[in-house]
Parts: sequence; C-alpha cells; structure tokens
Amino acid sequence: MASPLLGAAGARERPLDFDWSLGFTREPTRLACDYWQSRREARPMPSRGDLDPAAMRRFSRHVGLIEIRKGTGPGVDYFIRLAGGAWEDVYGRMSGRYIHEFLPPDVAQRWREVFDAVRARKTPARVTAGVSLENKIWLDCEMLVAPLGEDGEPSMLFMTFVAWSADDA
Repeated sequence: MASPLLGAAGARERPLDFDWSLGFTREPTRLACDYWQSRREARPMPSRGDLDPAAMRRFSRHVGLIEIRKGTGPGVDYFIRLAGGAWEDVYGRMSGRYIHEFLPPDVAQRWREVFDAVRARKTPARVTAGVSLENKIWLDCEMLVAPLGEDGEPSMLFMTFVAWSADDA
C-alpha cells in the first residue's frame, strides 16, 4: 500500500511502501526481524521485557523503541523511548521526546501513518520510503516496525532504521 504525501515545500514525497511479507534487503533490518521473531516464540508479539540489549549488538545502532501512549484526545501519541545512533544521525536528538516535538507536522504525520498501521494490524512490517526532512530527500530508508506488548496488545514498537544514499541503490 503506498501513501504519497505532500511535503512542507509542496513537492511530492516518495511514498511509504508497506511490505507485510517482510522482504528485507538491508542486514540490520534482516537481523532485527530475525531477532524479533526469535523473542516472540509462539506468541503474537514479544514484550519489552523479552528484549536483551546484548543480543542486539550487531544492529543496536539502528534500533529504536517507541512507546504507545494515550493521547489527549481519542487517539494515541508516540514517544521515542530510545533511538539508536543511526536514527539520530539523520533526524537529530529524539530520545525522550514525542514525535511532534522534533518533527515538522508533515513528517510527523508520515511517522504516525507507519506506527498506526503496525499498531492496528499487530504484526511487523517492512517499510521503505525516502527521508523527507530538511532537504535530505537524497536518502532512502528501510525500516522494521514491529509491535511489543502483552496479551496480543501493542504497548511499544520495536523499530530498526537503515538509511543510505538513493544514488547507491
């Protein structure tokens, strides 16, 4: 499913592409998906407590944890509990902040679209897109976005983010 959005400058951004079959092309996202699956075992999703940072050393720079919090209205809000260095290299400091606190509204809406889709389906997704922040439109990215929670209800998202120059594709 693709969802093109218009950026703040009015230019058409590259669409978000959701791949629910999880056909990853980058090593960190592939490793993270295998790890998430191993921690899940026979349950719909692992919990936050099932994660072992030492077991994620090979891809930890790319890992982020996003808390799903009740919003002020009927919806939810997303709080970046932890963002690996690969994320902050592109987006700046974001750990300990809500997405609307560090992203422009149009970019925050794209992130929300990704997070909402995974939260609603309660299953992991491979998401690819172009980076659309501060004219970094020359970057492409691949993400694993996977739910964490208890009793089949997501309370967090486990995310792995890899970016590269679109010219290197």
